Amino acid sequence: MKVILLKDVKGLGKTHDVVDVKDGYAKNYLIKNKLAVSNTTNAQVTLNKDLDILAKQEVVRVKEASELKHKLEQLSLHFTLKTNKGNAFGSISHKMIIDELHDKYQLKIDKFMVDTNDEKNLGLGRHLITINIYKKIVAKLPINIEEE
Repeated sequence: MKVILLKDVKGLGKTHDVVDVKDGYAKNYLIKNKLAVSNTTNAQVTLNKDLDILAKQEVVRVKEASELKHKLEQLSLHFTLKTNKGNAFGSISHKMIIDELHDKYQLKIDKFMVDTNDEKNLGLGRHLITINIYKKIVAKLPINIEEE
């Protein structure tokens, strides 16, 4: 029996996939638990409409992410740290960078967007922070940290 998955089912498929399963599994588990519906003509029409809506939403998200990437790459953030004989007291954290982007430029960056492979706390010098905006859209944000 062919069914259209309404939710991700481990080992079977993802939402909106059309899969072929045994009748008993489909009726007694998938359909009963609202994880899938039978692959009928009406269900197929609804699926196509849903996929069209998702595709349009994806285009909008990619466009917004590209615009944000362009804005971020035009910026350069500057911070200062107190020093003693060339050694910095403290460092600049990712939270401080996110707050600066929000306060100064009204850009909303989530803490999960900042690449954790970058240094957690930044000392004196020039740094490039990687920001994962959306799927494969990545921005490099230059940060300058100078002595106060």
